[in-house]
Amino acid sequence: MNCQNCHKNFASVRYAEVVDGIVKELQVCQACLDKMQETMSSGFEYSTPSPFVRKEQSASDVIYRTETCSTCGMPLQSIMDSGQVGCSDCYSKFPIQLESILEGIHAGLIHRGKIPRQDDVRVKVRANLQNKRALLKSALGTENYEEAASLRDEIQALETGLSVSESGAD
Repeated sequence: MNCQNCHKNFASVRYAEVVDGIVKELQVCQACLDKMQETMSSGFEYSTPSPFVRKEQSASDVIYRTETCSTCGMPLQSIMDSGQVGCSDCYSKFPIQLESILEGIHAGLIHRGKIPRQDDVRVKVRANLQNKRALLKSALGTENYEEAASLRDEIQALETGLSVSESGAD
């Protein structure tokens, strides 16, 4: 097959170009491919700007970018360039600067840490257990043994239910 560009040489390269979702395919020779690549202005361009790139910079932005987190020592400039936050305190140290890039990258603006998601029921049961244990200590301190016995039984029932749900036998 001859080159679809110069119509003289043998087409040895399949060239595909996508512009606005439309694919344009050409069978071209090596010489025409080299000419096409020389005349291309910028190569790849993104249709939407990167969330890391800020178009306008004021004097206050330049001053802010020299700041570092007092906990982890991560410079704000590094966070703005990579999109990776050093520690949980960075979120409270640089809230205004991080908000614009974090909205597009992360699920939310609050640092969640590495705690696995827990079922709301289990969290409520644990809080209820802590509350009842405090009431039990108070009842024993005031020598109210009937109330203490009742609280002890409730705590045992809650602990049994919690251990069953954590073992996977919901």
